[in-house]
Amino acid sequence: MHLLWTKSFSASALHAANCTWKYSSQIHDENLREKLGPAADALGTCLEDLDAVHSQRLWDGLIVLSSKIQSNSALADQLLSDFIDGFVEQVAAQRLVGAITDVEASFKLLFPKYLEQFDFRIRPLQEQWVGYGNGFLAHLRRLTRNDAWVKEANVIGVQPILGGAGRSHCEHQSIHIEAVLTNPLAEIPEIIRLGWLVSQLYTVPFRSQLGLNPADTAHLLPIAMLVPCLASAEVLELTKCTEANAELSIEQWNIAVPSHRDVASDLVPMLMEWWEMCLKTKPDWDVALRALAPRIGLHPS
Repeated sequence: MHLLWTKSFSASALHAANCTWKYSSQIHDENLREKLGPAADALGTCLEDLDAVHSQRLWDGLIVLSSKIQSNSALADQLLSDFIDGFVEQVAAQRLVGAITDVEASFKLLFPKYLEQFDFRIRPLQEQWVGYGNGFLAHLRRLTRNDAWVKEANVIGVQPILGGAGRSHCEHQSIHIEAVLTNPLAEIPEIIRLGWLVSQLYTVPFRSQLGLNPADTAHLLPIAMLVPCLASAEVLELTKCTEANAELSIEQWNIAVPSHRDVASDLVPMLMEWWEMCLKTKPDWDVALRALAPRIGLHPS
């Protein structure tokens, strides 16, 4: 997989707002919370008013689209066109444009030299990917007996807000990841997070074989790819594929998990059991993922 590295002021600003809106308790910079909080809250409320159930999907759409679209008006129009069914009143669209603009203005006050510093910030991840990326993906292909990933992906580097964070956007063949300078956790280097994010970028034909709607597929893949990625990283001596590291990854990477399953005593042991069964029985990878889906409460639409 060839990675195209992208810098985007708007994507960084929107990522920062998303973190402030959703993970405020994890942000230790009081100045950031104070100065970005009101604009982030206004944008978050705007997105919830548009779609209360899938507001995070709107955040994700904004972040990835903003790396390609310069005009906030065009960005808002594209988001509404892509993600909202039915008619949206002009006043709602204008409210969205204003909220995005306010977020960018607040972010610029906090990080006035963001674009100047970006190349320096993203370099450690780029260098680690040069050193480990091909090997990581080769082992992942071997362990899963699968090669249904996209051939090229966009990596949007963003300002670190949580000390390490990122999300995968399979519908756009993109990911965004915080450009941290050092590994926040020695047990799980950031190169593994990067590999885990790009490992979720499957081709459209493969995703369609899973029989899930896009929202459920986006929920399944981060969980499903966790243990295989730890196993691939273990081959490269980057980490150990253990229950403790899987639990730590779920916590540190903010992986959304089923509310009915306890992570330590239930979910992680189930994932390890499922992975051991995959290694033993060697099913087609789409079959393996379909077998996992109902165990985390997802069913074909």
